Amino acid sequence: MVKKIAWALIVIALLVSIPSIVDRVSVEQDNLEYEVTMAYDQYEQWPVMLNEMMSDREILAQLKDSGVSSMSFEPLTIWDLVNEGLFERMSKPEIVHQHPEARDELPEHNGQYIRILDDESPYIELIKDVYNNHYQLMFEDEIFITQYQVEEFEYGEDRILFLPYEVSLASMPISFDFEAIETVHNAGLDIIPRLPNRFRTIQHENHYLYEQLQRLAVEYGSNKMLFSGEDVVGAGEPAQLKTFTEFLNDLNFDIVTIDFVNQRGMNSLLRIADKENDVIRLFSMTLGKGNEPDYQVELEKGVRGYKERNIRMLFVNPLARLSTGAVQTYDHPGQAQEGFDYTLEMVEGFTKQLGEERNAGASTYAPLSQSAIVTLFVTLGAVALITLTAYQVWPILAWPAALGGLALMAAGVVLNMDIALKALALLTAIAAAAYAGLHFKTIKNWKHLLATYAISAGIALIGAWLVVGMLYGTEFLVKVDEFRGVKVLSAAPAAIVGLLLFYTFIRKTLNEPVRYWHLMVIGIVGAILAFYVTRTGNAATALPYELEFRQWLENLLYVRPRTTEFLIGFPLFILGLYMMMVKNKLAPIFITIGMLGFASIVGTFTHLHTPLLVSGLRSVYGLLFGLGFGLFYIFIFRVMTNYVYPQVEKRWMNR
Repeated sequence: MVKKIAWALIVIALLVSIPSIVDRVSVEQDNLEYEVTMAYDQYEQWPVMLNEMMSDREILAQLKDSGVSSMSFEPLTIWDLVNEGLFERMSKPEIVHQHPEARDELPEHNGQYIRILDDESPYIELIKDVYNNHYQLMFEDEIFITQYQVEEFEYGEDRILFLPYEVSLASMPISFDFEAIETVHNAGLDIIPRLPNRFRTIQHENHYLYEQLQRLAVEYGSNKMLFSGEDVVGAGEPAQLKTFTEFLNDLNFDIVTIDFVNQRGMNSLLRIADKENDVIRLFSMTLGKGNEPDYQVELEKGVRGYKERNIRMLFVNPLARLSTGAVQTYDHPGQAQEGFDYTLEMVEGFTKQLGEERNAGASTYAPLSQSAIVTLFVTLGAVALITLTAYQVWPILAWPAALGGLALMAAGVVLNMDIALKALALLTAIAAAAYAGLHFKTIKNWKHLLATYAISAGIALIGAWLVVGMLYGTEFLVKVDEFRGVKVLSAAPAAIVGLLLFYTFIRKTLNEPVRYWHLMVIGIVGAILAFYVTRTGNAATALPYELEFRQWLENLLYVRPRTTEFLIGFPLFILGLYMMMVKNKLAPIFITIGMLGFASIVGTFTHLHTPLLVSGLRSVYGLLFGLGFGLFYIFIFRVMTNYVYPQVEKRWMNR
């Protein structure tokens, strides 16, 4: 009776949530456009190094023709202007040494002195305006008890600016390079401001930054915002975030997040600005001076990010960025030309693999949401699945599981407690993967074996469906929010099934003699698992030609099935079912290891920033290839038991 009621609720949940699943697929498939971008400081060496061969306009035209459609700009500091030769930093003793008459004129308080080297530079007045704005706001906040201003001194032909109480010329950004922006914009490339978290007093609406952002939005059509460093602007300062996000909303800026980079304050910024849905994901790739011929590796990473992680901005770095924040420098024009040529090849590789027609600019995903009624039915189905699994483990656990699940459902859906809904999603995923290995007791024949495999796969996919239906929204597509507990999911199903199966197995086998072929099988399984464990993680070492094979497989299949599924989990699960069919006592070992496959297939769908069709295709490949390898493992097992073991027994055991 419990099973019938549970399955009825699960079926209702699946039917009710079909429109939501269809809507999600539609939203994902409607946003296939991408954008290739790069930083201006990565580009600016080429016009200098290659000026005898190409003009800056020709360089920009070639970049645009290859597929680059935008360029990011960070605001300049005075130190940048010093490096460009527009100003020179001086100390007070140096000024007094060159101009003794300055001894009694220069201020007593600390600050920075800069000598003007170009009297026509527009940055002279800009520095005065920016710093005077800064001093006014510091005075209003009572940080300074005196309202300071930039002072200018003239001694002979020298003009010197004094910035009171400034500690470093590289600390505070003063302005974007609008002359360079104009050049890039005229070449047909979009402009993306990239801001460091080094602005002071931006909680004031009259801060100089906001006027510059408005100019970028109005004159140059900028509508995407990127951040540099480890923080977003205003991180940890609620008042600053409030004012800053108000301007972002007024100017219609979308936020760009960087894949694998957790910038401090990003979640707070998105929440305060109510922009959790207005996010574009970016993936950064670096060639590096001297390593350009290996760009194919970075190209493949970018393509994979586009296909599998909803990446829509591909950020190309021709040069590696040093720990100081500066980029590498080319040593000679030939090196710069090589870097330029390989950059063009890499960008053209994106347009070739992803489609030139889709290189139309990155945009945010359409809003994705579902009614509370649908979420209620889906969570009720999830509770039913958890109850069903608990009943299969031990019938007395069914009621506690049901009550606990209902409590989480009420907290998550009715009280809108995010942590409760995610806890329910995690338990649902674990229950589905575990029940895939618990719903059967015996295997009668080959037909029953294949049917059991299909049913187990279906149970795991039902659990994945329910998780997707619970954690539903655009914020999950762009990884602003995500499923929690992936590592727990990967281990818990095998632990649950293993404890149940091994309880009986251990009791029966501890007092029996160990056969050589038992040790051989256990050794092979252990070697496979050890090999797999050593290869997990981003730093794993690949076998010779493995990367080429993996890329070939990906090009052939669009996405690769997971190794955990098609080489380990599913094949060993099928082998375990066969051993159960032939009454082999080692069957529980392989069925338990096989749970890795079902945990993985559910886990695939918990990567909610992966398109559903991609997760579905990957799972189908994993199940089909896993079946094929499983049949092959059965063949190997039969060869070992029917031919190898008898020979070993005859030769070494004298039987």
